[in-house]
Amino acid sequence: MIVAFDNTFLSLALNPRTKPTPNPATGSPVEYCLQRIEALIDRHSKRGDTVIVPTPCLSELLAAVPDMGKAISEINRSVAFDIAPFDARCAIELADVNRRARVSGDKKSGVSAGWQEVKFDRQIAVIAKVGGAEIFYTDDNSQSKFAKQLGLSVKHTWDLDLPPEYAQMDLINEDQTENPT
Repeated sequence: MIVAFDNTFLSLALNPRTKPTPNPATGSPVEYCLQRIEALIDRHSKRGDTVIVPTPCLSELLAAVPDMGKAISEINRSVAFDIAPFDARCAIELADVNRRARVSGDKKSGVSAGWQEVKFDRQIAVIAKVGGAEIFYTDDNSQSKFAKQLGLSVKHTWDLDLPPEYAQMDLINEDQTENPT
């Protein structure tokens, strides 16, 4: 299976200081977010899946990490990660998406972001689609919308399964709170 990570997921995976996006349903950060991301990467790695990293996401990540060389090394060392460029196939697909949006009368497809951000987010979603991704992992609202419009399944950090060892810790902590000794 081929999946794609946007900058939010890539940052969470490679920069431990990254703050997770709050779950819009609760307004709270996702508990055990780093562990959920690590479990997701482990699951995809064990299955031999490919995790596409669109080049614009790589650029965003590298501008934010404390050690750019270390981040590049970690990505290159991983057999799961595949850097995906914006190439001629992506340009053609993006042109078609932009033309259809303009013809529909809403060139930003209902997204309230500025036009430059819309173009950038569409570019990222198109790279994922052209690269063959089935699932697009993002916490970005406009990227979610564009990926869904392209037929990709979208997953957010708050959708990820909690690794069993952390779910068990929550149960133990609840028991201790209810039945203090």
